[in-house]
Amino acid sequence: MGKPILAICDRHPGYTNQLIALFQEKKELPFEIYGFTKNDSLQEFCGEHEIALLIISEPDYREELQKKAIDRILVLQEGTGTLPENVAVVNKFQPAGALYREIMRAYGEGEKVVPLRGSRKEKFQMIGIYSPLHCCMQTTFTLTAGQLLARKKKVLYINFECFSGFEMLLGKRFGGNLTDVLYYYDNAGDKFSYRLESIVQKMGDLYFIPPAASFEDFQDLKEEEWIPILTRIAKSGGYETILLDLTEQVRGVYSLLEDCDKIYTLIRDDRMAKAKLAQYELLLEQEEHRKILEKTEKCRLPVFKNLSFQLENLSHSELADYVEKQLTEDGLL
Repeated sequence: MGKPILAICDRHPGYTNQLIALFQEKKELPFEIYGFTKNDSLQEFCGEHEIALLIISEPDYREELQKKAIDRILVLQEGTGTLPENVAVVNKFQPAGALYREIMRAYGEGEKVVPLRGSRKEKFQMIGIYSPLHCCMQTTFTLTAGQLLARKKKVLYINFECFSGFEMLLGKRFGGNLTDVLYYYDNAGDKFSYRLESIVQKMGDLYFIPPAASFEDFQDLKEEEWIPILTRIAKSGGYETILLDLTEQVRGVYSLLEDCDKIYTLIRDDRMAKAKLAQYELLLEQEEHRKILEKTEKCRLPVFKNLSFQLENLSHSELADYVEKQLTEDGLL
């Protein structure tokens, strides 16, 4: 039995080819992809094959397609006509990444979905970044590391701050966030992978889950629940590395750190910073979290003259040079 079929039909060859290329980039998608620019060719193909998902432009949609062996039809709406209420639609005129997420969301709402391939790796790498100090450039450091690592592997960044400010910094609103991912983990069943795909965003080559609007949305999650959740996220998305930008708001933060393969802690030389770090390390010793100390690399950032705070361009900065050297020394690059 062959792979399930994803068919794309749009009368403009350039658009059809762009959409095919978009889906071919997604290695986790289980489909064999076919493109059509003529409705007659699509109709003939449907007479000989079963189609798991058909994505078709509004002018090319025909009512008789509902009678074909097609599990799910999504219409690329152009606003040129009136479609039946029972037809699933997505807006055709939006950026490629947004269109892909919208298609994954709409497809995941169907009664029948094809499971994603997920990761073939038995284990993914988990890197934790946590410091008892605040305002120490932890998030900037983590995003820089993520963008550098993403040049060679598929990396996912997850932020656990109280108020990340990502929407303001990136100048965009997100259709879903970490809160939704946690909800779908409990409720979406086999559709979880498609729900996840509809939420995950990209910053250059780095994937990220938009942070929760409020830390209270995950504060009460039991500490033993985090690793199964992160494991399912990694396998569903085929992520080789997950970067955790951690805070004290995460219940079980020490358990998470213990499960990390590597930990980075940012430090400073002022008296207050040293006192906080000393108290943190004493607590780890007293609570028998020595494994955290053994895995931790303490990073004292130098003073940077020209530091860009454009999140998409952090891999081209003085900080990137510092982080790249550190990751190379640790065998991560």
